[in-house]
Amino acid sequence: MRGILAIAAAVFVVLAPAGAMAAKVSKSEIAQTLSSQGYSVQDVGPNTLFVRVADYDIRIDIMGPDGDISYRTWLFEVDAKDVSYKVLNQFNNDVKFGRVYVDDDGDLTLQMDRNGAGGSSLANIESDFDVFLMLISSFMDHLESQVVA
Repeated sequence: MRGILAIAAAVFVVLAPAGAMAAKVSKSEIAQTLSSQGYSVQDVGPNTLFVRVADYDIRIDIMGPDGDISYRTWLFEVDAKDVSYKVLNQFNNDVKFGRVYVDDDGDLTLQMDRNGAGGSSLANIESDFDVFLMLISSFMDHLESQVVA
């Protein structure tokens, strides 16, 4: 699991400087980019997209004057009551660019944010989305290893 996360973090860091000189990316550009990769993208609000990937609905929010971007999904196949805070904290300590928490509705939620200060490029968005998908897989692997251990 750490190998996958290390690779994801490296991709995230390597491509991040490319956004430093880029302008704010629009919601429609993000939708078009992810749609062109074959993802089912739905526009659900002035600053929000939902992207369907396998069994996950990934919410993408573009927020604030800098165009900060938040990726979030709910892990409905996992009952949050069955996951200890120790397991969540261990994952959150190991992964510095994402976090898992129990939301106000009691659902297990995975979230990753990109600071938009200075702008982002479409390449940043593509790599962020790939990293977020790997993050989902890594967390599910983390949970499975906790059950087996």
